[in-house]
Amino acid sequence: MRQLDLCSGVGAGFAIAGLRAGWQLRGVCDNDDYCTDILAKRFPGIPNYGDVRGLSVRKPGQIDVLTASPPCQPFSINGKRLGATDERDCFPAVLESITRIQPKFFCIENVTGLLTCPHYPGQPSGSYFRAVVATIDSYGYDAEWICVCSGHFTAPFLRERLLLVGISRCIKLNWEITTPWPNQVRNTIEKAGTLAQRRSAKPGYPQRVVRYPAELARPLGVPSGNGIIRKQRQAAGNLLDPRIASVGVSRVQYLASIAGDY
Repeated sequence: MRQLDLCSGVGAGFAIAGLRAGWQLRGVCDNDDYCTDILAKRFPGIPNYGDVRGLSVRKPGQIDVLTASPPCQPFSINGKRLGATDERDCFPAVLESITRIQPKFFCIENVTGLLTCPHYPGQPSGSYFRAVVATIDSYGYDAEWICVCSGHFTAPFLRERLLLVGISRCIKLNWEITTPWPNQVRNTIEKAGTLAQRRSAKPGYPQRVVRYPAELARPLGVPSGNGIIRKQRQAAGNLLDPRIASVGVSRVQYLASIAGDY
C-alpha cells in the first residue's frame, strides 16, 4: 500500500502506523519548522510536501491510501468552534487532495467535536461534518467512522478521536458480509485489555499526576519559557496516538484484503 500522509505533525500517528503495517510511505506533508525538522530525522529520504493547502497536483494511481490529521482547533469543544471560518481549517484542502489524487482508500482523524461543530457559526450543530460526508459522497467514496479512546489501550491519557475511513466505489465490496468496524475495534480493545491486566496497567493519568498536576508543566525540569519546549508541547498536543492510528490502518488493511478487484 503506497501511502501519502497529510498534516503529518511529527509523524507519530498514521505515518508510523502505516510503516508498522508494511505500507510504503511515499510522502509526508507539514510546514511547521519544528515538525519539518522531526519529520526529516524520522523519515530520511521521504519528501515533505509542505503546506497541504499548496500541495501540488499528483497523477491519479500513484497513491493507494491517503491519511490525514487536519488541525483540530476549528472543531474542538475547548475552542471557539469557528468551523469553516477558522483560518486553520485544512479539511477543504485535504478533501481537494483526495479528488485530485484519487486514492483507493483514505483515513482521516480529528477530535470528536467535529461531529457536532457547525459549518459556520450560527448554523445547526453537526452541519460541518454533514458537509464533509456529502463532499466525500460526491467524490465517489463510501465512508464509515468511529470514535476510539486512547484510554482503551491503557495510555496514560484518555484522549478520544474520530476516525473516518473512505473507500472508493471502484473497489468492489460486499458490505452484507463485511465485518462491522465496531466489531473489529472491540476485539482489538479486548486484546489490549488482556495485555494490560497482565501488566497491571490501567488507563488514565497516574494518581500522582492527578494530585500534583503542576508537574505536567515542568517536563524534565526545563523552564516553560524555553522556546524548544513550547514547540515540543505544541507538537505533543497535536499528536495522534499511533495505537489509535493503527485502528484506521487495520480497517483499511481489512477492506483491501476482502476487495474483489484489489
